[in-house]
Amino acid sequence: MPESVTFHHVGITVSNLERAVKWYRTAFGLEPGLVIEVSGPNSGTILRMPEHVHKAALLPVGDFAIELLEFTPTRRQNDSRQDDVGYVYTCFKVDDLDAVYERMSAAGYDFHTEPQLAEEGQIAGSKFCVMRDPDGKTIEFIEAGPGMEISALHEAAREGRSLDDPLVVHG
Repeated sequence: MPESVTFHHVGITVSNLERAVKWYRTAFGLEPGLVIEVSGPNSGTILRMPEHVHKAALLPVGDFAIELLEFTPTRRQNDSRQDDVGYVYTCFKVDDLDAVYERMSAAGYDFHTEPQLAEEGQIAGSKFCVMRDPDGKTIEFIEAGPGMEISALHEAAREGRSLDDPLVVHG
């Protein structure tokens, strides 16, 4: 790659910024590191959208941030399904997924299933589960097994992986 890049933030459009910030604070203990309101003629030009107002809060988590964005006017709600082209979700790495699941389930958070243990190939030893935020957006959790650690993914990328030879998981 000609440029050295690292991940800085991911943006998530929300229906209500105040509610979303409160939810991320309560669920994960995340606090805004920056709150901004953007308006005026350049607001539309910069994002190739009609002129609008948008408010944003950047919540640092580890070495990156989540940017929550609320737009006025709101264009439309989407289906919030992972099979929608362009859909983006976040995944948080945790040390003890069972404990996170138990604590958050007891507090009423909407999980799809209990943690699932992967037993095949490079993902063996990893646990996963998925929940929803107040707007129905997917949030995944991973307790990473050895092959899912970022350093292991870098090593595997250097060795080369082919889209023609995926790890097939029957769940």
